[in-house]
Amino acid sequence: MKKGLKFLLSLVLIIGLLSGLSFHAPVHAATTKKMSVHYINVGQGDSTLIRAPYGENILIDGGNINGSNLVSYLKKQGIKTIDIMISTHPDADHIGGLDDVLKAFTVKSVYAPKVSHTTQAYVDFLKAVQAEKLSIKPVQKGVKVPVKGVTATFLAPVKTYDKDLNDWSAVLRVVYNKKSFLFTGDAELKSETDMIQSKQVLKSDVLKVGHHGAKTSTGQAFLNAVKPSVAVISVGKGNRYGHPTTETINRLKASKVAIYRTDLQGHIIISTDGTKLSFNTVAAVPGGAAPAPKPAPAPKPTPAPSTYKLVATLDNTKPKQNGTVHLTVKGLPAGSYKAVFHYKSKDTIYNRTISKAIPVKIGRSAKGFKVVVDVSSTYKGKTYKAQTSFVPQ
Repeated sequence: MKKGLKFLLSLVLIIGLLSGLSFHAPVHAATTKKMSVHYINVGQGDSTLIRAPYGENILIDGGNINGSNLVSYLKKQGIKTIDIMISTHPDADHIGGLDDVLKAFTVKSVYAPKVSHTTQAYVDFLKAVQAEKLSIKPVQKGVKVPVKGVTATFLAPVKTYDKDLNDWSAVLRVVYNKKSFLFTGDAELKSETDMIQSKQVLKSDVLKVGHHGAKTSTGQAFLNAVKPSVAVISVGKGNRYGHPTTETINRLKASKVAIYRTDLQGHIIISTDGTKLSFNTVAAVPGGAAPAPKPAPAPKPTPAPSTYKLVATLDNTKPKQNGTVHLTVKGLPAGSYKAVFHYKSKDTIYNRTISKAIPVKIGRSAKGFKVVVDVSSTYKGKTYKAQTSFVPQ
């Protein structure tokens, strides 16, 4: 009888322990982190924000030299810190707004390829990096960017490329679980060929089309290697370059790639849980980065200073060598401006009055060399910037 009682007590104790284990076993809820990629409408330029699944923020390029719209967009997304800033190459339509971002947010790290430029936009970027006591981490094929939950690897530049800034572009591939994104800057056919020959994995679900859809990028061989299902083109509405070109659009369509364009759809936001993609577009001001609020009735017809936009134009963007171009700067009610002509040999500076065209003899310009003209003007304590260029024939 005692043996039977002991057996029953032991059985009850074992059942109790097993029950306790079952009640206290951890329950793992199915939680899925999302990553979102914002292709920001910055007009004829490039800027992309990646919000990684565990809260890190990556900014690739900063659009044109007026970075206020970009800063506004980032603030509306609740951004306070940029964990990783990437300058794909020194062209002003990619690097131009990064100095404003560096001033407005805490930036933890900066990546860029080992190539420099003489434009004011690039100088402003370097000064802003230095002011924040940051150093630029060099980019080349195989460099990995530490981002929790994703794999981020630079595929280019594969090697050095003389003076062609576009082929120096930092190309980044980001993989989150089963979905992948490729960001190409302005990489052209030479860089694309080198990436293919380097035997790296290029396959990506979403391709940020190189050089705003220029015919010298997104070659058929590169498309065949990447095999994207979606292409995003960052481009300005009615731009003077004819971007995106018919050739590039036709190649994408022939490859059955869905096309999204910032000039037609505004900001393009692609979200993923790592297994599927979802899409959202937000209308934005053409050439700007933030949706336009409805204007309140103003007692005065003169717009507020924040609405001014400095515009620099040349009467001829393909003048004959040793000819003359006429520069006109408008957009501000009054004041003077400084124009810096970045010739191959040296810079030339002009100081003139707003709205008055000035003739500029381009005797020192090298034939075929793109001369960038950086213009700046201060009105009521705020500095405005613009840029134009010409190529002597």
